Amino acid sequence: MNLSTPSADQLRDAAGRLVCALAAHEDPEYRLAVLKRLSRRLGEDHYPMFLRLLAVVAESDDGEAKRLLADTVATALRRSDLPGGALSSWGATQLPDNVTGMSAGALSGGFFGASPRRLLGPVEYLVVWHLQRTQRTSLGSDSFRHHLALLVDLLNHSDEARTLYPQKLAADAQNELEGAYTRATRERLAAIARAWQAGQPPDDVAQAAIDAGHVDMPPGWVVRDL
Repeated sequence: MNLSTPSADQLRDAAGRLVCALAAHEDPEYRLAVLKRLSRRLGEDHYPMFLRLLAVVAESDDGEAKRLLADTVATALRRSDLPGGALSSWGATQLPDNVTGMSAGALSGGFFGASPRRLLGPVEYLVVWHLQRTQRTSLGSDSFRHHLALLVDLLNHSDEARTLYPQKLAADAQNELEGAYTRATRERLAAIARAWQAGQPPDDVAQAAIDAGHVDMPPGWVVRDL
């Protein structure tokens, strides 16, 4: 699969292979290993591709596939071991989407002169990508809202994921120590957690994130789609 510009067929095929790999094993820990292996193989630079594969499953009409994937994320939540992607701390700005000729170690906190990059789960990654200055071109509001709603809908297919993920987001929203989240980001995480815990529909959860402490993008801030 071309990671830069995959076709719709390639995305569907890759998502189908993922679901088949999960369905082939009963062990939740093994399923989590499969999901994490996929995330690692794609690499940090291509974590958005991992999110797009989740979105393909979320948009399908295969309820069993959604349950399998959501249950696997629930296992990760229990273990505090979500398949994550790394974004630079909010102090590191104006870096290109594709950094070439540099080792992963060169993109550490020492390089940025700020807090090290940390792995973020799917929902947190979307929020930070949308709101904060990172090494990526910012995610536009429409794409953020759309993909957040898809993720919430997907994860709602597991009772455990539906319970544990908003609890995690609420806890993250209280964390001011690591410098990974700006105040605006923490406000959005808290808004998502509240709406999700209240049982609101996925579209309403995503809209709650948009409405909470809305701040217009600064002039000249280029945005992109997922």
